[in-house]
Amino acid sequence: MQNLTTTSKPGRRNFRRGLLFASLLLVISCGTPTTPCGTFHYSGVATPPARAIVNIDFNFGPSTCASTCNCDSICYVQVVRAIDRSTGAFLAPNSDQFARTVTGTQQPTLNGWSVDRLAMRNWGYYGRNDDGSFANTLTPGSNTSTATLRDGPAGFGPDDWLDFVSVPVCISHSSPCTAHLLGYWYWLIVIAPDNTNGDPFNEPGVDWNKDAFDAAVQMWNQTAPALGKTVFPAFTRMSN
Repeated sequence: MQNLTTTSKPGRRNFRRGLLFASLLLVISCGTPTTPCGTFHYSGVATPPARAIVNIDFNFGPSTCASTCNCDSICYVQVVRAIDRSTGAFLAPNSDQFARTVTGTQQPTLNGWSVDRLAMRNWGYYGRNDDGSFANTLTPGSNTSTATLRDGPAGFGPDDWLDFVSVPVCISHSSPCTAHLLGYWYWLIVIAPDNTNGDPFNEPGVDWNKDAFDAAVQMWNQTAPALGKTVFPAFTRMSN
């Protein structure tokens, strides 16, 4: 796995790792909040054996973004960054996701992100089955109904860091705002060395979350042909 450190000396490695996570916490607490084209409602509770049970609801309100667009199918793309804080290594639950993890950029906050999907799924949209239907982890929405994402991160261990950006997107081909990104929601789970964690931190997405999302989507598209995945269309930021 890709390691964030560049030296084999334990003292210097720990020092740099400390700086990395201090800088990540600083970035999370900073940034310009985004304005969604509608309203989010988030709930997340620590519930073993999952790290948390999370529900994210989005109600599309195009007038918030000076639009009159109608969309009858809204789902999500979710990106995730998982880091082993004890080593600085990026983590992934399967080889497909590891292959599409962003690395090597000059901006550290972009590294480690990937589109959050199960192995052997062709679509990058969260919860979408290969036949185009959705699993019970995702309820599509519209102008008049709520789009809901359900997640229960599991399988991670002591001292791991998990953060997510959940983005509702219109996928209705008949809509003038198809492939438009409608908002950004950020949430974070930090697992302590004793393997415990509290309820996730969450907040409206900020400006750097948009760039992290774009980098993960770009990497999905770069690796999609070799991995047998469906390439995302060119997305447009409807949300500011």
